[in-house]
Order: sequence, then structure tokens, then C-alpha cells
Amino acid sequence: MLIRIPNWLGDAIMATPVFENLYPFERLILFGPSLFLELFEDLPNTFTIAFERGNLRANLSSLRPFREERGLLLTNSFSSALLFFLARIRERIGYSTDLRGFLLTKRIRPPKEKLHQRDKYLYLLERLGYRISTKELKIHLSQNKLERAHAFLRDIKLEPEKDSLVVFAPGANYGPAKRWPEGHFRELASKLTSQGFKVLVVGSPQEFTLCEKISDNLKGVYNLCGKVSLGILTGILKFSKVLISNDSGLMHLGSALKIPQIAIFGSTDPQATGPLNPKARVIRKTLPCAPCFKRTCPEGHYQCLTTIDPTEVYEEILTLLQK
Repeated sequence: MLIRIPNWLGDAIMATPVFENLYPFERLILFGPSLFLELFEDLPNTFTIAFERGNLRANLSSLRPFREERGLLLTNSFSSALLFFLARIRERIGYSTDLRGFLLTKRIRPPKEKLHQRDKYLYLLERLGYRISTKELKIHLSQNKLERAHAFLRDIKLEPEKDSLVVFAPGANYGPAKRWPEGHFRELASKLTSQGFKVLVVGSPQEFTLCEKISDNLKGVYNLCGKVSLGILTGILKFSKVLISNDSGLMHLGSALKIPQIAIFGSTDPQATGPLNPKARVIRKTLPCAPCFKRTCPEGHYQCLTTIDPTEVYEEILTLLQK
């Protein structure tokens, strides 16, 4: 089965139960952004091909060998359905959204009830007649990636077996209404390092300056933004004691790895996109204006985030680590 995976890291990870229910029975071809395809290269019975944004000719060429496959669209856009249509994929299955129904060979109406994003993906499988045997988010992590992550940590003078590692993921591509202030992260880092923890601040190369504001001149805090691949970062997360993040793709990666984590929510709703992990704790403030689902605060105050005190998060970390 040819699967167009979501464009965003978090959504792609929330779609992993789809892969888990399919790969024991079918060969999977996962088609999506190269930025995070390496997360799925260790999935059994699976082949990955990169989607190149804006390059129709390259995408059609990549899809040409798979015309006889069933095509499952986990994306909702018109353009993704059009690409499968132009590539002459034999079966084109997906939600009838964005006026694209005529491009699909099997059109599925989106569920009427409010569902977590993970369950919206699984609903597609149910409508196709598949039995859902697991709903767990899962990332298959090879021994090679773990060894590379271990070697990277040793290179920066950290001992995964001895050092208590805490990972901060302060970014969120959606916008500032999802990002806990960097000053709050910095204060939390100071509290943790004073107790002997080592703090690793992670993110994309574009988030380096944000991470530097948190780590600058703080002993025991390391800015790793843009310095490790997503595969190595996944291994680093496995060695960590806890992940602190916003509602972001790395939050969902922590969920799939089942590591202890604190997820800070501002403008979004944890019922729709919260961490699916028994070791996760969500911290959010109940305000009349939240969740607003906006990229920036309409009121200009960001109180859903600023009123979450670093001490509150620190105490929640200690409670989580005691369990």
C-alpha cells in the first residue's frame, strides 16, 4: 500500500498506529517529506520515498513504479489527491475534503464526532474494513541509531549511564501562541542544573537563536539545535529522564517513545492533539479565551502560557520522576 503521510512531524507520528496495523500484512510505501522519513526507515516491511514540495515532475517520477498500489491519503489537501490522480495510482482513498472527492476512487466522509487526530487516521482504516489491533504510537528505533546517539553524547562529555539528562523542546512551528516563553524555559533550566541535571535544548536549525536564549551562559545546559539528525535525537530522547515541550512534533515523538514528559499547552486543545503516553503530564491554564487555536494571541497577552510558572513545571517534573 502506498501511503501519503502527513506533512507535519507531529501528525506523521500520530499516524504511526496506521502503519502498525498494516505492515504485518502488507508492504508499505511511505511517501512524505524527507525531513523526517528516517524515523520510519526501521519499520519492518516498509519502503520510504521522499515528497519534494513544488517539484511535480520529480514526484510523478517517484510514484511511477507504484501505479498498481492502493493509495491511502492521510493528508486532506486537494493537491495531494491531485498528485495521486496525475500519477495514475490505481486506487486513491481518503477523506472527501477540500473539494477533492472527484479525484478519489474511494471517498470517505470525515467522522462527525470530535476525535483525537490519531483516531481520525485510524477511522480511515476502519472504514476500509481493517481490524484495529493497536492504537499505540510507536517508533521503531534501531540499535545503530542508539549507538550513534550514545557516541554523540560521549563526544560532548556526557555519560548517558551516569548523567541525569533532561531534554527541552522549546519550539513549535505553528506560532508563538503554542510556545512557552524562553525566559520561563531558562528559569526552569537553572532550577534543574542546580540539582545536578544536565539540560539538552533541541530543535531545528531555524530555532537555534531561540535555544541559545535559553542556554547562553548557563552551566550544564547544551544547545543542540540543528546539531543532530532526527534519528540521533530519537536515540538521545531514549537516554533522557524527561522531555519538556510545547504542543509540537517533538512532543509526539516523546509520546511514541513512551518516555516521561511534560507537555505545555497554550492555544491548542490536548483533547485533540495531546500526548498519547501514560507517562505524560499536560500543564495548561483554564482561561475564558483558551483554547483559541490561533497562531498569535488575539488579546496580545499570551496569559495561557505566561501564567504557567517555571516552579510549577519543576515540581511536576520531580513528581513524575519519583514514579
